Parts: sequence; C-alpha cells; structure tokens
Amino acid sequence: MPTTLERTTVTHTPPVRGMLATAARRWPETTSPRELMVRLMSEGASSLREHELEAAYADAYADWAVSDDAVIWDRASADGLEPAV
Repeated sequence: MPTTLERTTVTHTPPVRGMLATAARRWPETTSPRELMVRLMSEGASSLREHELEAAYADAYADWAVSDDAVIWDRASADGLEPAV
C-alpha cells in the first residue's frame, strides 16, 4: 500500500524467530508475523511506560516523604503507624 510513512524491514534472524514463536504462543489467534511484531512492539512499549511510571511515582514519593507535607500528614493521620523510611 502506498504511504509516505517510514517503513522498517526486519530480517527473521534466529532471535527474531524466537521472539515471534513466543508471541505466537501468547497470541495463538494471530498468525501473521507482521501482526505479531506489531503486538510485540505494543506490549513492549506498554511495559516501558509502566517502568517509567513506577520510577516517577517512586521519585515523587521520595520527594514527598522528606517534605513538610509528609510531616503534617503523619501528625494529622494519627493512625499510630511509624512513617516508612
């Protein structure tokens, strides 16, 4: 199909064949190598975004934990629990 978008060609080397085989086991209803590659890329991107969010949340919590807001929260919550260190 004609397009002005960039195209990428992937050679089915042994590692690529292995990834496609893994994907085919995960999504047996998908038989096209092209569709398997698209699904693999989508899953990979989702996984990377999840790791980025986890790191961002950890950084935000670390910043909050040493802030005045955390001290106020610990006093106001009165749950009897010691703050996490």
